[in-house]
This record gives sequence, C-alpha cells and structure tokens, in this order.
Amino acid sequence: MRKLITAAMAVIAMGVSGFASADSFANVYTCKLKDGVEMEAVQAANSKWLKFVNSNVEGGGITSSIGTAVVGDNEVFIFVDTYPSLSTWAAAYELLDSDAADEIDVLFEDLNDCSKNSLWKFEDTE
Repeated sequence: MRKLITAAMAVIAMGVSGFASADSFANVYTCKLKDGVEMEAVQAANSKWLKFVNSNVEGGGITSSIGTAVVGDNEVFIFVDTYPSLSTWAAAYELLDSDAADEIDVLFEDLNDCSKNSLWKFEDTE
C-alpha cells in the first residue's frame, strides 16, 4: 500500500509542476530493476521509447519521467508517461500494441519488471 501511495504522491507532484493543459493524463508504472541492471540502462531505453511514440503518434507532445524514491522503498521506481489528451494516450496505446512496436517492447524485457500501472487524469484548479 505504501508503494502505491508513494507513486501517487510522485505523480501528483509531477502533475502540479509539469502539466500545461487543462486536462492531462499520466500513465504510471511501478517497476523494479532486474538483477545487475543499472538505472542508466532504463533511462536509455525510455529515451528510445519516448522518441518512438512522439514520432509515430500524431501531434506527439508525450513526455516521460522516471521517478526514484528519495525516502522510502528504493527498490522500486516509477515511469510517469504524460499525454496531452486521452486520444493521444489511446493512439500511443494502440501503436504500442502493434507489430511496429515489437522492437521497442524488447528494450525493457531484460531491464525491469513492472507490477502495476494506472492511468490518472489531472484537471487544473482555478
């Protein structure tokens, strides 16, 4: 439960600081590194993933961050992928489920295991 709360707090913090549009969506994955893997390898794979989705989803505007615990369980980390709209998220999801993304999918197979994910909607407070 604490892992979920930690992930939620990180997403909220990123939401407060990083979203410019009225409604934004964040897909959050809670993951662990596989044995012997360094975070730099995950960062490099995530960079390739981000370039791929932004190049292949109309309008792009997708961002991605990796969050690591400052306090708490440092065995887990989170991916926070932000989308400017629900339709952008859906287009990326469809792309990643296609044969075109097979090469991108294998980037993460040997690096990490992700046990949870959730899609969050953020609305600006006026």
